[in-house]
Amino acid sequence: MRKITIATTSDGYKLEEMGHQPWHEYDGLSIDFILDFKHIPEKEYLLKVTSLSKEFEWINTENDAFVFDLEKIKRNFNVFSECKWMKSYITLKPNYEPALDGSKFIVSFSATKKEIEVNAPKKIFLSHKGADKSLVREYFQLLKELGFDPWLDEDAMAAGTKLNRGIYQGFKESCAAIFFVTPFFKDEDYLEDEVDYAIDEQKEKGDKFAIITLALKNPDGKTGEIPGLLRKYVYKEPSSQLEAFREIIRALPLETGKKVWKN
Repeated sequence: MRKITIATTSDGYKLEEMGHQPWHEYDGLSIDFILDFKHIPEKEYLLKVTSLSKEFEWINTENDAFVFDLEKIKRNFNVFSECKWMKSYITLKPNYEPALDGSKFIVSFSATKKEIEVNAPKKIFLSHKGADKSLVREYFQLLKELGFDPWLDEDAMAAGTKLNRGIYQGFKESCAAIFFVTPFFKDEDYLEDEVDYAIDEQKEKGDKFAIITLALKNPDGKTGEIPGLLRKYVYKEPSSQLEAFREIIRALPLETGKKVWKN
């Protein structure tokens, strides 16, 4: 378990980091706030942590929840620099315990590597030309109904979001990118960026990110041209929407087919 400690001092706080210890069974993240406020009620410790967390750009508080930006932590602390599993965000609950010497109090947040990977965002980015929006929305609805989390620009980005930044963040939160290549699809402008982002994510996330390219025909039977950079990845030319959807499900890096009652 890799650790960050934030200890209060007379003039502020002291920040330290510690690498994974061989004797610890699991690797992961632990953030300990060591508070020197032993004479205050226990319920007020969380208020102290909330106040102190405002000093750090990698912690956000939402009501009683603490949200940690794992990528910012990775950039700011050397002990996480090689950890590919430090991705996106994770929400953690506080744990409370007195320090061993009884003079301080510790509020800690922790998650194992496996817990971080399990809780990582699993969005599915739908890359397409605007002219194909109605077609892609059908796939969006099907994926949604099956319990997946598809990313479609007009639904995922709030008004005022810069398009390139919104797209970049969408890829960071995704485990797959589906390219709907019709005759309208051209490897230029924002679509060119999306191809680059997808390749970068696949290199970084490995088998936790899939590039799914579908060459689709228009009503006249003409097929879209696969961008050069995507040709080195497997792509399909489905003869129907049903076949295209089957290819999507097969290629996703997520388990499917769990049978549970609706209610």
